Amino acid sequence: MAGMAVDMEDEEATDEGEEEYEDERAISRRRFLKWGLLAAGVTGAAALGGGILTGVIKIGGGSGLNPWETSAGVVDYSRVPETIDTSELRVAQWYDYWPGRFITNFEAYIRQKYNRTVDVVVDIYTSNEEVFTWVTQSGRKFDIMFPTNYMAQIMDRAGLLANVNEDWLPNLPNLADGVKTAGNGQTLGDFLTPQGTPYAFRANGSRYCVPYQWGTTGIAYNTNVFTEADIRGLGWDVFGRSSWGGTTLTDRMGMLDDMREVLGVGMKAAGWEAQVAAGLTPTGIPSNPAAPYNGAYQWTENEVEETKVNAARDAILAYKPNLLGFNTQNQGPNVRDGVTYAQHGWSGDIIYAIQPYSQTAYPVDYIIPKQGTARWVDNAVVHRESKNLWLVHEFINFFLDVVQGTVITDWNLYATPNIESYDALAVYPAGCTPGTCHYDPKEDTRIYPTPSDLALCDYQRDVGVDATQRQYIPAWNDIKFG
Repeated sequence: MAGMAVDMEDEEATDEGEEEYEDERAISRRRFLKWGLLAAGVTGAAALGGGILTGVIKIGGGSGLNPWETSAGVVDYSRVPETIDTSELRVAQWYDYWPGRFITNFEAYIRQKYNRTVDVVVDIYTSNEEVFTWVTQSGRKFDIMFPTNYMAQIMDRAGLLANVNEDWLPNLPNLADGVKTAGNGQTLGDFLTPQGTPYAFRANGSRYCVPYQWGTTGIAYNTNVFTEADIRGLGWDVFGRSSWGGTTLTDRMGMLDDMREVLGVGMKAAGWEAQVAAGLTPTGIPSNPAAPYNGAYQWTENEVEETKVNAARDAILAYKPNLLGFNTQNQGPNVRDGVTYAQHGWSGDIIYAIQPYSQTAYPVDYIIPKQGTARWVDNAVVHRESKNLWLVHEFINFFLDVVQGTVITDWNLYATPNIESYDALAVYPAGCTPGTCHYDPKEDTRIYPTPSDLALCDYQRDVGVDATQRQYIPAWNDIKFG
C-alpha cells in the first residue's frame, strides 16, 4: 500500500529531541523489560501477582461501562463517532522506540487531514510491570500503550483493555501474514492472523492488540574468542564454561537482568539435558511430535511444572559463578567493548550496539542457540479508559503505514512485522547500488532469522498468578540473591 499522502518534509526536518535520542539509543529500551522483584523491595512482580489476587485490579478500573461498551472491555464501534473528541492523545511507550519525527509527522498528518491540532503526550515507562502498575495502582489513564505479548495478555485478562476495530485500520493488511512475500522472497512470518499471533486475539476472535516491532533473544559473542561453530556447538552451555581456548571466561560473560528471560534460558538448557538423559537426539524445537521425538520435544519458555522450574533454576545457578552479573542496560556496549565475551541479549540491542551499517567493524556476532530461545512482539493496545477511540485508531493506522513503518524500523533497527515497510527499508550507505552496499538490514538474519532458527523460538506467555508467585519469583530470588 502507498504511503500516506502528506508532506512531512521527513528527510529535511530536524527530529524533535533526536540528539538526545541518539546519545541514549545504545542504552536499550529492552533493558527495562524485567520484572520488579519482591526480595529487594522492588514491587513490580508483587503488584502483578498481588494486584490481581487482592482485587487491586477492578474491571475497567472500577468504573461503570462506557456508553460505547456492551460489556467491560467490549466496544461496539457503531456507537463511537468517527471524530476526534479531544486535542490530546496520551501514549505510554518504551524509551527509544521511535524517532522524534514520527510524532511530529503524526501531528502534521492530523492537522492536514482534519484541520485539528492534537498534542501527543508520551509517558516513558521502564518495564512492562511499571506500566501495569501505572494503570492499576496509580490510576493513570492512557489512550494507547505498547506492552510485550505476555503483558498484553495479562492486561487484557485483568480487564484493562478494549478491543480494536479492524475496519478503522486500513493499513492493517500491511502486516505480514506468512503468505505475502517481499521483493527478496521473504514472508517474515505471520503477524496478522490468530494462527500467527494467537495472543493478540480474544477467545471470541476479536483483536485487542496490533504488532508494532519484534525480535529474538540469543547469544552475542566476541569473535576473537569464539568462532561461530564454537557458539553454535555450545549454545547456552557457553555460560557454564570458565575458560575457552586458553581464554578465561569467568567474570567475562553476562546475562540479562530479567526474570522471564533468564528462567527461559534455564528451561531450554534443562530441557535439552532432559532429552539427552532420555536417550533422544536433542532438539531445540519447542514442538516436535515427529519421530524420533514422538512428542518428547524441547521445553518451552512457559513451563509451570515445579520440577521443570526448579531444574531451570539449577541450570542458571550452575552458570552463575562464571558470570560478571545480570545486567540488561549494558548488554550491547559490554560485548561490543570487550567487557564480556559472551552475552545473553536481545537481537535489536546487539545489532544497534555493533552498528553494522558503519565503517567500524566490531568483533561481535549474534546467534540463536541450538537449545532454543524466546521471541517477542511489542504491541499497541487500547486502554479501556480511552475516550478518544477514533484518534487512537488513526495513530495505530499511522505506524502501520508503509512510509512511517519504514522510518521507525530504519531508525531503531528492530525487526518490523510490516512486510511493506520491510520491502522499503534502505540499504547503507544511502544511494549505493544494490548488491554493492555495505549493509542491507533486510538480509541480516540476526534481525530477521532464517526459518530454521525461528523454529527454535517460542513466545513467552502469561503463566498465571499462581505459577508466578509460587514458582517463578522464588526461583528468580534464589538465582539473584541466593
